[in-house]
Amino acid sequence: MDTCKFCGETQVANSVFCHECGNYLLEGVVAPTDAVGVDFSGWMEHTLEEMDGASSANIMLDPIALHLKIDHQQREFEIPLEKPIYLGRLDPAIDVLPEIDLTCSDIEEQGVSRRHARILRKGNHVFVEDLGSSNGTFINGERIVPYLPKPIHDGDILQLGNLEIDIRILQETY
Repeated sequence: MDTCKFCGETQVANSVFCHECGNYLLEGVVAPTDAVGVDFSGWMEHTLEEMDGASSANIMLDPIALHLKIDHQQREFEIPLEKPIYLGRLDPAIDVLPEIDLTCSDIEEQGVSRRHARILRKGNHVFVEDLGSSNGTFINGERIVPYLPKPIHDGDILQLGNLEIDIRILQETY
């Protein structure tokens, strides 16, 4: 048992805040952070080659835009990679206005969330991030972890719920 230095109330051992007055109880306590071992580095699902683009097959030069071909609807979008691109369903009532609106007549069957995913550029790499969607986001049939950006490449198939999207990464030509 511990005692709050502010109000003198007895606390359960290792409490962070006093249950009586709310005083922070760990002031002056130094708690070291354990070092993460090198073998633990793969916990985020990414290999160093994916993140660094070390594989020559994955190296991209100046991705400038995306060309997206949407499933059986034969809808196509070409959008610059100047900022994150949000994909989902339009819902002005709750102020959901994605850059790529996937609203269509059979969208309920497709399982696309209002705020489903986003595509973003970091340097010469393009990533997709699931935004906690109900039916998941997949790259080439492999489900990705929500809120953990995963690299995508030219020719990949992005799947939002049951909706497939062919990805083409347009690069500046010299």
